[in-house]
Amino acid sequence: MKFGIDIGHNCHPDTGALGIKKEDDLTKAVGNLLMQKLKAAGHTVIDCTPKTASNVTNSLAQRTNKANANNVNIYVSIHFNAFNGKVHGSEVFAMSNASKGIAQSVLKEIVKLGFANRGVKNTPLFVLKNTQMPAILIECCFCDSQKDMDIFDAEKMAEAIKDGLIGDSKEETAKDDKDDKDNKEHIVEITTATLLKPSTDQSSDLPKESLIEIAPGKYPVLDARFEEQHYWVKWPDKTKGNRDTHFVFAGHCKVV
Repeated sequence: MKFGIDIGHNCHPDTGALGIKKEDDLTKAVGNLLMQKLKAAGHTVIDCTPKTASNVTNSLAQRTNKANANNVNIYVSIHFNAFNGKVHGSEVFAMSNASKGIAQSVLKEIVKLGFANRGVKNTPLFVLKNTQMPAILIECCFCDSQKDMDIFDAEKMAEAIKDGLIGDSKEETAKDDKDDKDNKEHIVEITTATLLKPSTDQSSDLPKESLIEIAPGKYPVLDARFEEQHYWVKWPDKTKGNRDTHFVFAGHCKVV
């Protein structure tokens, strides 16, 4: 099988989250080990991480273009999350049914290491929308969480991801900690009048009706993650019967 491995960020100005440890350092450690393990198991590996980029969008495009040009069978993007130092755990993003199956398998192996299970989530991230094969984005854990960093080990994380992709794991019951108190509702404070967006695309590229102006203030957040240099949030939209709606804060915010 041919895998496209994307070591998240690590390409200025596309840099990762900062926490107790730097996301760029963590993704590089896990990504390089994962590529070695897949090669040792007899698989072909394409490193999709760019060396230089003009901006973040160009960095992301280079990653997906390389995977598509090399016709990889599965695309895997490695990341670490950051929020407020309290939220912790692992989650995997996938859009297609095939991708979600792979994501479930990988997440099952990661939570065996002791990380809280934050689930498989369907979010239209750039690398998931623009790859032609099943693609997953792994948020291994939170780099600003002491709880996660205390148990994180790059070798074990890479092994877990490898097992989730190709098998060879020992069957155990995965722990589900989605209801852990540290992962419950938090508050984001908007410091400047800004927009809520349904994706990380630029506001100018999105339909005006999909944009919501939001005034400065404190707002409850049901789910949050740092990716593509935005805070993603999930909250109840009262205009749609309290149905949970995903939006992106386009900056001017802080976690309180």
